[in-house]
Amino acid sequence: MREGRPKAVIFDMGNVLIGWDARARYRAHFDSDAALDAFFRTLFREIYDAVHDDEREMEACLAPLKEKHPHARHLIEVYEKDWGSFLTGLIEESVALVHALHGAGIKLYGLTNWPHQVWPPHRAVPGTKAHYAFLDLFEDVLVSGQERLRKPDPEIYRLALSRFRLSPGEALFVDDLAENIAAAEALGMHGHVFETPAGLQGALCAHGLLPDKGRAG
Repeated sequence: MREGRPKAVIFDMGNVLIGWDARARYRAHFDSDAALDAFFRTLFREIYDAVHDDEREMEACLAPLKEKHPHARHLIEVYEKDWGSFLTGLIEESVALVHALHGAGIKLYGLTNWPHQVWPPHRAVPGTKAHYAFLDLFEDVLVSGQERLRKPDPEIYRLALSRFRLSPGEALFVDDLAENIAAAEALGMHGHVFETPAGLQGALCAHGLLPDKGRAG
């Protein structure tokens, strides 16, 4: 644990507060795990990069890839037309901790690698805005696809700290990927690698952000 006590929590979104699983959606298109793994190492990365780094909507971003990989048009169109199917629901115990932090007067922020075309999440699944009402508790959310920066690039953390008006030691960053936490800690932020809501709860209490009696059950 770093010196000093954080006064704000910066949350990653995917698989910390909101479940996200593209592999499950694509599994039916492949006859083996090896083929699925190869897709995610290659074409899926191309799809992700094309969408993330382009200010246009997905159809325009992905049109060149459909020409380049005509045999995989159906796979590309899953991302383009059914991105919302990657969302697997709220991680309710984590969301309960967000409510507890807000109730305790702790400032909440977001820092997420998320395509701008489908942020906020209800854009991907129309009619679900109320489902994500907890996002209204956040002071601000920095979305990588809007900034053309991605974790773990140090610049996105610097941008977040500047926008949120926090010094590194004032922020606890929560993310499910160790490399993203390492990058934050290298800049002087407190970090917690999210594995379970119970583990996050313990970290929040250890940092003095929630009292033990405030733990979500």
